[in-house]
Amino acid sequence: MITLISTSSDLMCNPIRVLSSYLRQKGFATRLLFLPDREIESHRLPSGNVPSSDIPYSQKTADQVVDLCADSDLIGASLLTSDFYNTAYLTKKLKEKLNIPVIWGGKHPSAKPEEALSFADMVCIGEGEDALAELVERIKNGKDCYDTENIWFNNNGTIIKNPVRHILQDLDLIPFPDYSFDNHFVWEAETGEIIELNASLLKRYLFREPPFFNLIPYETLWSRGCPFSCSFCFSFKRLYKGQKYLRFRSVENIIGELEVMTKQLGYIGKIHLYDDNIFVLPTGEIEQFCRLYKERVGLPLSFAAHPKDINEEKLSHLVDAGMIAIDVGIQTGSKRTQKLYKRSYPDTVVSNAVQAINRFKESLYVSYDIIIDNPYETNEDLVQTIELVSKFPKPRYFKMFSLCFFPGTELYEKAKKDGTLPDEEELKAYKKNFLSLYHRKKKYLNLVFSLLNRNIPSFVISILINRYMILLLDRPFIMNPVWKMISFLRIKKG
Repeated sequence: MITLISTSSDLMCNPIRVLSSYLRQKGFATRLLFLPDREIESHRLPSGNVPSSDIPYSQKTADQVVDLCADSDLIGASLLTSDFYNTAYLTKKLKEKLNIPVIWGGKHPSAKPEEALSFADMVCIGEGEDALAELVERIKNGKDCYDTENIWFNNNGTIIKNPVRHILQDLDLIPFPDYSFDNHFVWEAETGEIIELNASLLKRYLFREPPFFNLIPYETLWSRGCPFSCSFCFSFKRLYKGQKYLRFRSVENIIGELEVMTKQLGYIGKIHLYDDNIFVLPTGEIEQFCRLYKERVGLPLSFAAHPKDINEEKLSHLVDAGMIAIDVGIQTGSKRTQKLYKRSYPDTVVSNAVQAINRFKESLYVSYDIIIDNPYETNEDLVQTIELVSKFPKPRYFKMFSLCFFPGTELYEKAKKDGTLPDEEELKAYKKNFLSLYHRKKKYLNLVFSLLNRNIPSFVISILINRYMILLLDRPFIMNPVWKMISFLRIKKG
């Protein structure tokens, strides 16, 4: 039995569901255990019952996890940096009570394998389907595992590092994610109990983002990899130099998954493909997808996109197929910051994408991503971004993301090298929710960014970003009370 654990707030959790399907296809038994993040789940709890930030799960929950995993041959966890503390806590509890090997995988362990091996017995580097299947086969047959490609081992304090195998090119060989609900379990915040997960219970946990609260989403990936190399983003690209990193499943394969899953989960009301950039596909392939999607799925659809690849022809096919929302990564309007982020392109690229999107404004909800709280940026950089995006036609919505220095990114390495990210700040970043209002810096221009989503005339925004206004108002004794009031109103409204 292989138990796969997720401490993410996302119960769709594509990585462990795909691993489970892959292992089951190879003939191995799996168990899935979902332990949603305490911060996300705390809104479900009565006042006063929110767990301590240093202890993500109660002793009762930890004991239940141990009991559930006691018959395992291997325990695995897939994690991002934001999942680190929760996963480390549970791993410690498991190692105290059970003599069962624990393996970590995912982006954070791949970026910091030595750190991961101070908790886990093994770490899977990069994409892990074939590596995990081989490892499990060797464990089952009592064979030596220490030369398994992609796997690093902590062998009594000695770290054994193995090379990464060639990346899988044919993604159609990977089965659809495991939504069988066979041996699936979830931690329920209201009761503190770990219970069996079923389709109706999953429905409660699926995120419904504004303005589509009535549409329950199904999220999946059409591709793996990314065509870009943004300095703030971690990918496995550097592990696979010289190999084709951006790979797409066939149109028939992705349509097949959506067709199967929407029938199996009858309450699904919207499809979200959270790939880095669907628009990089040729127009003909997008047209084929749209034709089959209309015939066999027919639900509202949403994507993320890079402004470089958006054009009116691709948009027209997707809108006709049912696309109702698009999330576009602008990130910054500052040329200096674009160079830092490795996202340099003329303003005309952005304006052309925005104009193309605006032609479908009657049927397409658009949001634009902006990165704030970058210590390398000056007020002048932020003003350039505000000046650019404030010209975008309405309707529009801006999402502000507080910059995180994720381990494994170029920006992280730069910040560590030049002292911008001291050790204590790095540890704080492990707990940072970059979408949370409460982690944003209480800066004047952050407040102005938030006003872009209000019905504020452009000339007022121009006045607010005047350098004299910034000089006058960007002071802690002014901003701290303002942000406290905003936080109070948000909590009261919630």
